[in-house]
Amino acid sequence: MDKRFFIFVLSVTVLFFFISQYCTAKKEREYKYYLAKQEEISREHKVLKERELVERTANIQDLPIVPIYAEGVPVSWAVNAGGESYLAIAWEDSWPKTITAQGKVVTLVQTEGHFALYSASTHPSISSIHVPQIGIYDLQVVSFANKDKVEVVLAEFNEGHFSFPSYSPKSDAIVLYAFEGTYFPIGIYKSDNAAFTPISQLPHLNPITTYKTQPLLKTADKQEFYILENESMQVVFSNLGGAIAEINLPFKSKSHPNSVVLPIGVDRTIEKKYASNDLFPLNAAYTVDQDSGKPLLKNPSLGGYYPLLRRGIKPEAHTSSYILPQRYYAFSTISEDPATSQIPYTLTHFDNNMIQFEAKLSSRRIVKTYHFSKGEEKELPYCIIASIKVEGNTSGVWLSSGVPEVELISGGAAPIIKYSTLKNNTQVVEKLSMPKISTTISSLQPDWVANSNGYFALIMDPLNEIGNGFQVNHIPGELDPSRTLLINATNQYPGYEIYLPLKHSFQPMTFRLYAGPLDQKTLKQVDAACTNTTTGYSPKYIETQSFHGWFSFISEPFAKFLYFIMNFFHTLTGSWGISILLLVVVLRIIMYPLSAWSIKSMMKLQEVAPKLKKLQDKYKHDPKKGQMEMLSFYREHKVNPFGGCLPIIIQMPFLVGLFDLLKSTFSLRGVPFIPGWIDNLTAPDILFSWDHSLPFLGTEFHLLPILLGVVMFFQQKMSSSQNKSVAMTEQQKQQQKMGTIMTIVFTFVFYKFPSGLNIYWLFSTLLQIAQQWYTSKRKKMAKDYSKEIVVDSKKK
Repeated sequence: MDKRFFIFVLSVTVLFFFISQYCTAKKEREYKYYLAKQEEISREHKVLKERELVERTANIQDLPIVPIYAEGVPVSWAVNAGGESYLAIAWEDSWPKTITAQGKVVTLVQTEGHFALYSASTHPSISSIHVPQIGIYDLQVVSFANKDKVEVVLAEFNEGHFSFPSYSPKSDAIVLYAFEGTYFPIGIYKSDNAAFTPISQLPHLNPITTYKTQPLLKTADKQEFYILENESMQVVFSNLGGAIAEINLPFKSKSHPNSVVLPIGVDRTIEKKYASNDLFPLNAAYTVDQDSGKPLLKNPSLGGYYPLLRRGIKPEAHTSSYILPQRYYAFSTISEDPATSQIPYTLTHFDNNMIQFEAKLSSRRIVKTYHFSKGEEKELPYCIIASIKVEGNTSGVWLSSGVPEVELISGGAAPIIKYSTLKNNTQVVEKLSMPKISTTISSLQPDWVANSNGYFALIMDPLNEIGNGFQVNHIPGELDPSRTLLINATNQYPGYEIYLPLKHSFQPMTFRLYAGPLDQKTLKQVDAACTNTTTGYSPKYIETQSFHGWFSFISEPFAKFLYFIMNFFHTLTGSWGISILLLVVVLRIIMYPLSAWSIKSMMKLQEVAPKLKKLQDKYKHDPKKGQMEMLSFYREHKVNPFGGCLPIIIQMPFLVGLFDLLKSTFSLRGVPFIPGWIDNLTAPDILFSWDHSLPFLGTEFHLLPILLGVVMFFQQKMSSSQNKSVAMTEQQKQQQKMGTIMTIVFTFVFYKFPSGLNIYWLFSTLLQIAQQWYTSKRKKMAKDYSKEIVVDSKKK
């Protein structure tokens, strides 16, 4: 073997050995560092958990525990069960007839195994309370190991199940539950079988027990509202629950030139007929005085905003008043106890950009802080940062998204719930099936969740770790009515609310709330501002946009193609209405050869109609033979009886695509074409309206679908009158009847469709008529010319 080759192999081997050793050592160091970090995190979690358990465990001096004496000697302890009654745990084999507690001589009344009730009253009783079976509640388990020591152990009552979060007592104990600052005995704990038994299941004690009813927590005498406002949103907060009562988005105007929100028919109708429900905010609210910096009461102003959240209804002539419960506010703290969302908060800070509330409860302290979100240079549009800090028990507590206002898209509501999560280290956005009552997703940690009404969304984006999963609840329209109830009292559209769970943490849980339109430009701006330049992470709020429609999975590519063309024309003309007309021209040019072939095929079919009729008469007694001969006839003369249907069939995907585009594109919402008639391309045109609803027509007259029906009828008559001298075949007669029926059907179907779709189909039909007339005229001129040539040749 060559010496140099041997040295090379040896060198490479040694090099790879050291590289391998280095990499292995590096991985070991990284793994050790990882283990050390995990141990450190585990220790921190353990310390936090222990600290939390200590905070949740009651102090002995706060519990109704008193020493008891027998013949003047301290023997044990007892729980004051209300009044002059005391619950004791056996400290010896036999129970003495009398003992002394709180300086009173009390007599043995009842025994229940190792537990007994003593009382100084002639009518002894126990004062207790039922713990709710739904939710998570802290219990205090007290045991008396000996006469010198009282042990208090924390227990949890979780959805009706009793358990210990840390350790269980080794001796029998009495279980206490705190309510309104008082601890009530609710049951006993037996250490031999580790079982909890409520007093209601103790046959000797239950009959003499009086159970206190848990009333709802009383709200403050007066609900107060506070406003934070910037150029893109007006946010109204309530001191009840420290939550968001209203989110109002200003319409595009001279005072708000950067807004992308335009008024639609509902806004104009409510402003005109139901002015008390077009106030913003709905009630008088405090704002910060620019001069003094102190809160100043501001009266509501009329109009000028879109209410993103449902906010209750003021009384009108035909509609009663409905005050929205605080549990339906956004960023409200929700638990199985309805009173949680009604807790009065104290305002601790209020300026032009930030507001803070604080609530002090028996088992927890809650601080909620809100301020507008800022990018690198300026405030992010439609974004607010909300944080909540809970000191104490957070078990069973959720944060609510609120219920978005209804957006009627083609006459119906279109709510959508979406969420972003990681799958195989890839961020994906998925749509949730809307629940009939409630659904809980507990198997994943969402990056964000979006509650959308079609054109607007409220996105809750946790910026740090919260509890796992989320919940979506169906909210009936009777409980949280939409403002559309003012216009049509027969439709009470339901809504949906998202709950995000809180977690045990001593740090604030922070959320970015995007409450605004699903506008591409706006969402891209927010995504860009929130992108992490180091990691490349982007929230991808742009993916909250959805295409609506039964066949949206098919029509979406066509819709995107149409929007690309329309957006190009919009940049040139500045009008979406004219862009639709130019879109029709482009599509007509693309389909011109096919339309020309179809029209010629129909004309040729009319020419051979006499021969075809003779053929039908010849075989009218033998239909099968007649069909075979007709097929041969079509092939021989190169005509297609269904050639006239082909252009319509090819146009259908574009028609459906435009329909879904109008239902799904925010930039088209509220855009007028002919003010006073076509005020919104995504809604039917309104020539005039009336108060009382009529069958099918409702309260509005739409002219565009009527014009469409007239034009289609004219087109049908034009096609059938091109060859009046020739008798029509049965098939042509059937096609004419079918065309008349289709004209009527299209008029009815398109009556409540968006005006943009009616403009598209009406203009397309007019161009089809023009092409049909032009082709017919050219053919007639060619025929007349050929006749002249024949005549001249005969003369010669």
